[in-house]
Amino acid sequence: MSVSVQRPMPGPSRSWSGIPLMLLPAMAIATLFGWGILISTLVHPGWIGLNHIGPGTDWMVFYGAVRSMLAGNLALVIDGDAFTAYLNRSFASWLTVPLEFRPWFYPPSFLVLLLPVAPLGFVGSYVAFQAATAGFLAWAFRNRADQPQLTPYIIAAVLVSPAAALNLADGQCAFLVAALLVAGVRLLGPRPLLGGAILGLLSFKPQFFLLVPLALLGLRQYRSLCAAACSAFALAVASAMVFGVELWLWWIPQALNNLVSPDAKWLGYGRIWGHSVWACAVLLGVPERLASMLQLAAILSSAAATLVAFRSSLSTDNKLIVLLAATVLAAPHSGPYDATLLAVAVVLWLAASIDAPRFRDWLIGLGIWMVPLLSPAVYVPAGRLSPLLTVALIGLVFGALRSPARSGGPAIPASSTRGA
Repeated sequence: MSVSVQRPMPGPSRSWSGIPLMLLPAMAIATLFGWGILISTLVHPGWIGLNHIGPGTDWMVFYGAVRSMLAGNLALVIDGDAFTAYLNRSFASWLTVPLEFRPWFYPPSFLVLLLPVAPLGFVGSYVAFQAATAGFLAWAFRNRADQPQLTPYIIAAVLVSPAAALNLADGQCAFLVAALLVAGVRLLGPRPLLGGAILGLLSFKPQFFLLVPLALLGLRQYRSLCAAACSAFALAVASAMVFGVELWLWWIPQALNNLVSPDAKWLGYGRIWGHSVWACAVLLGVPERLASMLQLAAILSSAAATLVAFRSSLSTDNKLIVLLAATVLAAPHSGPYDATLLAVAVVLWLAASIDAPRFRDWLIGLGIWMVPLLSPAVYVPAGRLSPLLTVALIGLVFGALRSPARSGGPAIPASSTRGA
């Protein structure tokens, strides 16, 4: 009598488990350190990591600006030194040492997005904004996910990342930026007008809106491009109606001047403390003029990468990964909290290959995971090489074009000229 042996059904490869286990402890330690910085900033700034001098120092700028504009105090907001002094007076008991220079450099349209939380007071608005934008990001991940079964783990990984911890510590808006990019790109296929309108809201932080038109042009999503332009314009008009046009008349020449001849204080107290190509090059000893040329090269190469990716057969999430990474690489200024965009990109990339991972992917992922802890590059020499990790991640995605298994998945349909 023959005996039939039932073979187990093929399932996900188990070969991946040995690879991440070599790197997961380092990622876990980095995560704990990032959250240690956040907790110490809340209870005793500087106990763990660099002294952030108080929780929500960037939120002080946002909250101080919107409250000042609602009070009609335009002169205070446009004077960087006076505005810094106002923040130091208002939050003297909150700070361990005074702020050195914290001007308002954002476009007036950002103020409109701050209006819903402005009446809640400093602490209430700080908590509400972070909670709401984190929830928006979680929703964006769930909407039209390529791998819905992994979405809860993707959300958890991004929201516990070191970059997320520092975003919370500084009271920044990286959750909102990431949510707009994820939600907008994923909606371009089924609802191109809504997707474009969501992407247009990124105009509140222009350095992260820079590549969006190229992504839409690459897809030939001309209706989405019009929707993005309309939503950006509507946000600008709303800000002029609520706060007056005078702030725009000040901000536009100020923004142009910062591109051509940046203010020395802004360079010394702001831009050099990020991990942009310019900042990292200057800190590596490159002359400022050459560093500016390298930043321009980063912008042009990021634009080319975005255009090629969105014209390619890559899946929607792989196109999104390129856009997230290229957005950070192209930005003339980005802080450690902005590495949240890189955390989103690398988590999506690793999740897509969980059944057949490669050590190289996880090693680059570990490096990107640690980017916010290698900031500011002024103090951490290793952080000056962080743009290379972003380039490497973009390279990994383009390498997927040669592998149908890695480039597959639903893609955003390109609109025909007639249909646009």
